[in-house]
Amino acid sequence: MNMFGSAYKKFILLTFLIGISFMLFAGVAIAQQGGFTLHIPFTGIEMGTEDDVNVDVNLRNATNNDVEVTLNLERDPKANNWDVRFISSQWGGFGVNRVRLGTGDENREVAINLHIKPGENAEPGNYKFVVKASANGITKEYPVFVHLKGGKVAVDSGAGKLELETKYPVLEGAAGKSLSFEIKVKNNSDKDAVVDFVTVAPSGWNAYVTPRWETEKRVNSIKIASNSSETLNFTVVPPIESEKGEYPLEFHAKVGDSDVKLDLKVIVEGTYKLQIAPESRRLNFDMVAGKESQQVFYVWNEGSAPIENISFLVASKPEDWEITFKPDKIGVLEPLAKTEKPEIVEITFKTPERTIPGDYQVVLTAAGDQDRKSIELRATVKVPTTWGWIGVGVIVIVIALLFGIFAKLKRR
Repeated sequence: MNMFGSAYKKFILLTFLIGISFMLFAGVAIAQQGGFTLHIPFTGIEMGTEDDVNVDVNLRNATNNDVEVTLNLERDPKANNWDVRFISSQWGGFGVNRVRLGTGDENREVAINLHIKPGENAEPGNYKFVVKASANGITKEYPVFVHLKGGKVAVDSGAGKLELETKYPVLEGAAGKSLSFEIKVKNNSDKDAVVDFVTVAPSGWNAYVTPRWETEKRVNSIKIASNSSETLNFTVVPPIESEKGEYPLEFHAKVGDSDVKLDLKVIVEGTYKLQIAPESRRLNFDMVAGKESQQVFYVWNEGSAPIENISFLVASKPEDWEITFKPDKIGVLEPLAKTEKPEIVEITFKTPERTIPGDYQVVLTAAGDQDRKSIELRATVKVPTTWGWIGVGVIVIVIALLFGIFAKLKRR
């Protein structure tokens, strides 16, 4: 009896060891077939119809090879209009349906979220969602139960929200010049977040976002650690033709479905660029001593704002020269982009009769309240035609006298 009992005990122990070995082998085989583990720490959720929640979903590689996992979701039939999807907080809430698990320490495990937001007119009650992860022919399922209550269950303490802050929401500057708003973006949640930026500016404006100390680098999003903040520059450049006035701007920071807006404003002073040039486009002209010479000049404004009280002045001229302008003043000169044509000014030059022929320099200035422009001209003075003929007559008389003298000398 004792021998039989001892043999029986050995048989039971051997059977137990074989069973354990089989279970371990089967577990290894399943791990090798599926190649991954799926874990959802919180499978029972209580929330309100006005809440939304992100449920942690963890995937881990159980092999020494890369594993690609496909994600699917079986939603409760009563939740057809709910927003339920897999998202990654690293990408600002974009949807995810495949995950590649690597073999390195950093890539072996990946955490994503199951985003759940009740649809409009959702009825309080119990709902069931099934998370399905598949790889290498193996599918693993985890149910997530939601107990939906009316109204809002989550306590709103400011956590989980973004904040935007700027000291100077209104900037003033000239068209064509860059203006930068310094904006602080705060992440008040307990998780790191990738914040996307969207800017709204008038058509034709150049607008971009840069890190505070790296103004040459333009960004569309930035990762902000939990309960931290980042300071950015939002830069806009109004086109040179922008009219004087006030222009509203918007700066948006987004994480998933959360969108925070900051209203800003730019006051464009306008630009002023006074120009004056001869109709002939030549900076030199001819004139006759003692006579008037009329020259036509164009005056225009290449800026974006009107130039007021323009007067025409002679900055430099030869002594005793007379220079007059018609008209001699322009009250308001609108931008050329608006008028589509320049103003015409006639300038009359007159030199003394005994002016020595040659080249002379004249400097004219058009001066307004907002801008001024000078132009340097060269006037070539010639003698009158009558003096030319008199000169020819004198030469002829001199030659005739010389011939007469030679003739008398020859007869002697």
